[in-house]
This record gives sequence, C-alpha cells and structure tokens, in this order.
Amino acid sequence: MNSVDVGSPWVFSEGLAAVIIKNHWGYINRNGNVEIEPKFTDAAGFSEGLAAVAVNKIYGFIDRYGTMVIEPKYDFALAFSEGLATVQIGNQLQIIDKTGTVVADFGEKYTDVSQFSCGLASVEVDFSKCGFIDRSGKMVIKPKFCFVCPFNDGLALVNLTEDGKSGFIDTTGRFVIEPQFDEAESFSEGVAPVKKDGSWSFIDKNGVEVSRLGDRFDYVMPLSEGYSQVKMGEKYGIIDKQGNLLVDAKFDRLNIFSEGLAYARIGDTHGYINYSGSFVFQKPVTKPTLIDKLRGRKDWLRW
Repeated sequence: MNSVDVGSPWVFSEGLAAVIIKNHWGYINRNGNVEIEPKFTDAAGFSEGLAAVAVNKIYGFIDRYGTMVIEPKYDFALAFSEGLATVQIGNQLQIIDKTGTVVADFGEKYTDVSQFSCGLASVEVDFSKCGFIDRSGKMVIKPKFCFVCPFNDGLALVNLTEDGKSGFIDTTGRFVIEPQFDEAESFSEGVAPVKKDGSWSFIDKNGVEVSRLGDRFDYVMPLSEGYSQVKMGEKYGIIDKQGNLLVDAKFDRLNIFSEGLAYARIGDTHGYINYSGSFVFQKPVTKPTLIDKLRGRKDWLRW
C-alpha cells in the first residue's frame, strides 16, 4: 500500500517540490529552478504554508521563503495537516500547532502518531495495534487494527490482521465496506482502487464497482487530479477513472500528479511530466557515487 501522505517529497505542493540537490535537500519551483537553496539533511513537501526540514538531522519548520519559523529541536516531524503536526523528541511523541506550542503530549504512550485527517489521527500502541484519536488526544476508535491509512473522503483503509483482507471504516470506526480485498488503496476523488480475486477495480464509497480494470495491472494508485498511476511489470503508466490507458507503461518511476505535474524517470532521464506524459522539464539522472553504492543506494536520485 503506497498512499502518499501530505507533505511528500518530490511532489509539488504550494508551487514547490522538495528534491535532493547534490547531497542536501532543497526546493525547486514549477520551472525546475532552485527556489530554496539545498541546505537540509531531510525535507518534506509544503503543507499549510510550512514544511518540515532537518538541519544536521534535527527537525524544524520553514516557511515558503525558507525562513525557519519553528526552530529545529525535534528528532522527527511530520507535515502540518488541519493546523497540527506530529513531532518526536527521543521516544516521546507530541502534537504541536503552528506556533510550536504543544497541544498534546503523549510521552511514550504510543509508538506512532500519524497526521490528522477528518479530525482524526491514527495511533499505534506497542508496535502492534492501531486506533484513532481526536484533536484533543482522546481515543475515539479503539486500537484493534493491524494496519490503517489516514482518512480520505471520510473513509479509512484498514486491516484487522496482518494477512487478512482490507476494508474501509467511517470516522466512528464502523465498517462501511467490509474487509474483502486482497489489496487496496485509499479513497481519493470519490473512488478507491481495490483488488479482489486477481482483478482490480475502482469502487465508490458504497463499495459499488465504478469501473473494472481487470488483471492487466500489477498495481493501481489512487486518483489524483483525475489520473491514476499503474504498474505493469517493472514499468509505470497512466490511466483515467474508466481504466483507459492514457500513457503507455514506459516509466521506471512515476509519482502522483499534483498541481499538474508528476515526477517521472525513464532510463537516464528524470524530471516532471504533464498529463499527456510529456516532460515539462527534465535533466540527466545523476549517477550513484561510490559511497552510494557502498551504502546500497542503487537508485539514489539527485536533482
């Protein structure tokens, strides 16, 4: 399952995308030009005007101009969503607002806390079971799932057991679509891609099949701006909601569309493509260095 979280790198958000330039993270604009200099050891995409970045592996938040507005002091940080962000200091997890004020301090109560969506965030207890809390930190859906995705379109993808079927719950924790899918992705734009009995489909929020995609795709991603990335063998292409293959599976890497662009790689070229699959701007892929190879980074991409 590969649902893309808010604030993903290499995905355009608020006009910028976080990319690796040489050995550091920076931000490029929609023309492919550097807008925030590469000086971070890690970086996420922008969300709600802020982006989580790391300086010497310590996380803080910058604004659209690269100014640090929440000073680096966290061991890890997620992007802001619904005005809140999850941060970690040591083994302790907290929720902060955009001023850096702690809204909820969980200590070591949870082993993971996700971003907020539909007013809820998933939490993991003892690296095993997952449930959901509200903005005050109160548990509103008991931890009984082995896997959960954030809520999208009012529903969340969940698994009750590690090797069990996937289904969808509403914000009360009630199954709206019973566990029955071998593979699935989150809802987006009113539909979700699901696989059952070897065949992929898009279903609506009632569980009704909207379009049958069949068994020709190895994986199907959620819709984004009306398009879905699909995997066929080792290559990626683009389909619409009806399952029509709009761009042949020719890419070695392909991200979701955001703000009309999607990161793509084909052979020794990478860059950002438009809906027709044509590169809007591109450049040669930087070859891995000896250190990259020694560290097992066979596909270490730099802008």
